[in-house]
Amino acid sequence: MQDEPLFDRRATLDNLGQDLALMRLMAQTFIDDIPRMFAELRAALSCGDGPAAVRASHSLKGSAANFGAAPLVGWVGGMERDCRAGDLAGASARTDEAARLTAVLVAELWAELSGPA
Repeated sequence: MQDEPLFDRRATLDNLGQDLALMRLMAQTFIDDIPRMFAELRAALSCGDGPAAVRASHSLKGSAANFGAAPLVGWVGGMERDCRAGDLAGASARTDEAARLTAVLVAELWAELSGPA
């Protein structure tokens, strides 16, 4: 289980010049886009489309990195490496944990959005 938060609020705000409104917009965009991103990743893996799986895993990794979510970035980075190496089965085996970590990040971002502006 994840003991520490995935969302690194301080680092995210530092990277955004302390722009809280921008951070909240990015968080909402991530929450809105993540179902599509995972659907694209799963579809690419299930139909054996290596280049699409690389793009989808890279996109997910980059989006998570915006929030300093190092464990998720590392996990999805492993998926991306697997895809680049042509090991789509290996990448597929990582999908459940990537989804779990993403759900944790989404919950943390929802908590951020629910807090005072």
